[in-house]
Amino acid sequence: MEKIPETITGTNIRKRPAFLRLVRKMMLFTIPFWALIALYLYDDPFMVLHKYDLYDSDVMLNEHHVGWQIYKNHDDSVHFNSFILGNSCTMAFRCREWEKYLDSGDRAIRLFGNGETIKAISLKLRALDREGAKIKNVLMILDRSSLSHFELRTGPRDILPAAISEANPFIVQMEFMQAFAMPDFLFPYLKYRITGKVEPDMKQMNPYGRIRDPKNNDALNPREKQIEQEGEAYWSNRKKEFPERDGTVSIAAPAIFQRQRIILDEIKEILHRHGTSVRIIISPDYIQRELHADDRKILQDIFGKENVYDFSGINEFTKDYHNYYEAGHYRPLLGNKLLERIY
Repeated sequence: MEKIPETITGTNIRKRPAFLRLVRKMMLFTIPFWALIALYLYDDPFMVLHKYDLYDSDVMLNEHHVGWQIYKNHDDSVHFNSFILGNSCTMAFRCREWEKYLDSGDRAIRLFGNGETIKAISLKLRALDREGAKIKNVLMILDRSSLSHFELRTGPRDILPAAISEANPFIVQMEFMQAFAMPDFLFPYLKYRITGKVEPDMKQMNPYGRIRDPKNNDALNPREKQIEQEGEAYWSNRKKEFPERDGTVSIAAPAIFQRQRIILDEIKEILHRHGTSVRIIISPDYIQRELHADDRKILQDIFGKENVYDFSGINEFTKDYHNYYEAGHYRPLLGNKLLERIY
């Protein structure tokens, strides 16, 4: 008697429906995953997948990416040759104000990062160099934190664009995709998408609307409007943001060691090759902690004593609390005074 092939026996016939049910369950299980990816690709909430004319959003964006894209959007028409680099305290320095002290026709743009590191500054200068940019003027805004941190930061708010870091673009994009899928962002974002409203408890969202100039990335800080409306009450009602100072001189621990020195030398090499006019400002810290003298001397040795301006510590600029939005950031009215002083 001829043997019946095993593939058509009753046992395998019974196994097929079970296998198909498993496949269907797996497909149903992955539907939310694919829906999430589709939503991310469609919305591009962090504005990193496509090119945009305006980079103001209801989502807090990666400032490294925003600054670089604004530069790419307008460099062909504006021909930027002057760059404000450094941490978020660059918000105190307006490009148009700085241009008053530069040669006629010089055009500036702000390329900053929150919690900027000197390594990120070095890579931005290298990226500009690769782009064939003319780096004629550089205004660098630093503090002890930016000097001490020499490693690149990660995460959606801090990772550098692949065009700057030369990292794998897929790895950079995965940082944003993973951040999108995290509950502390995803759930508030979905609520925002349904209601169209940014609520105060929505983390990583921007409730202020427009916060930057679309052509040169100048900061448009909403606190200026609050100060205009509230007057002196702005500071008296925010005592927690302005801790008491006892007038005692406090000196920060040294920040610059061998690894930091290597990166600062890299920055100097690029600036020297371009014949760049550089000014380095050590921010006037509200806490009035003074930069260590060793750090100041190293900066002066590398970039020239005449190009390094240390406004940290107790001085005429840090004494007046009206110069500050809060303990971490100072206002353009103080930035203008500092520009006048150094030029």
